[in-house]
Amino acid sequence: MDLADFIDSNIQILVDDWAEYAVSISPEESQLSEEQLRNSASDILTAIAADMREPQNAAEQQSKSRGKIEAPRSCFNYVARLHAEDRLSHAFGINDVVAEFRALRATVLRRWQKAGPEGAMAFQQMIRFNEAIDQVLAESVRHYAQRTERIRDLFAGVLAHDLRSPLGAILNFGEILFRDEGLSPTSTKALAHIQRGAMRMRQMLEDLLIFTRTRLGDTLPISLTPQNMGRICRDAVDEVRASHLDALIDLRFEGDLRGRWDGGRIGQLIVTCWQTQFAMVRGRLSLRLALTTDR
Repeated sequence: MDLADFIDSNIQILVDDWAEYAVSISPEESQLSEEQLRNSASDILTAIAADMREPQNAAEQQSKSRGKIEAPRSCFNYVARLHAEDRLSHAFGINDVVAEFRALRATVLRRWQKAGPEGAMAFQQMIRFNEAIDQVLAESVRHYAQRTERIRDLFAGVLAHDLRSPLGAILNFGEILFRDEGLSPTSTKALAHIQRGAMRMRQMLEDLLIFTRTRLGDTLPISLTPQNMGRICRDAVDEVRASHLDALIDLRFEGDLRGRWDGGRIGQLIVTCWQTQFAMVRGRLSLRLALTTDR
C-alpha cells in the first residue's frame, strides 16, 4: 500500500493520534473544540494524499523542494490558509502552529513505518509526503504572519487615531494657558516645553497613521521648507533638558546652517537619539555637537 492510500485508509487513527497532541497545546482561553481540531487535521491529510497522487517530474520535484512552485487556487493551499485563520482566531501562537505540523508529520510516518513499507518506491513516497507537509506548513505560517501583521497595523492605526483627541485637548488648553498673564516666567517656559512635546507627539501620530495606511507602499511624505539647523537643534535640546534636568549639553555650531529641510522630522530624530542616549547613562552627561555645512 502506498503512502497516499495508507493515509486515506487510516485517517481516523492518524487524526486521533494528532488530536491528542493538539489538545495538549491548545491555549486555555481557546474555544476551539476537539472536533474542530480533528476536522482541520482531516482536511490537511486529505489534501496531502490528493497532492501525492498528482504526477510530478524531477524538475517539478526540485522546484517544489526549493519553494518555487505556487498553486494559490489549489485545495492544498486553501486548507493551509483555513488552518492558519482558525488557529489565529483561537489564540494559537506561531510556535504552536509549527508544533502541530511536526506532530502530524511524526504521527503519519511512525504509523506508516509499522506497516512495513520497503524499497525505493516507499522512499520516494516519504519524500513526497515531507514535501507536501512542508508546503502546507509554509503556506499556513505565511498566511498566519500576514494576518498577524494586518491585525497589528489595524491596532496601531486605531490607537493613533484615538490618541489624537486627548492630545488635541492638551494643545488647546495649552494655548489658553499661554494667554494667562499671571503665569511666572518659569511656568511659561515649562508650558512651552509641554506644547512643543505635544506637537511632536501629534506629528508622530500622524506619521503612524500614514505608515499604517501605506504599509509597504509609499514612503512617508517629506515637507522641505527653509530652516535653520541651529534653531532645530536648540529646540531639541530644550525638549531633552525638560526630561533630563541634570544633562549638560554644549552645542557648538560652525558654518551657515540655513537650508531646506523637514524641520519637524529632523527635530524628532534628534530628540529620539538624545533621549535614548541619556536614558542609557546615569548621572551627568556632557554632549558636544558641531555642525558644519559645505557650500
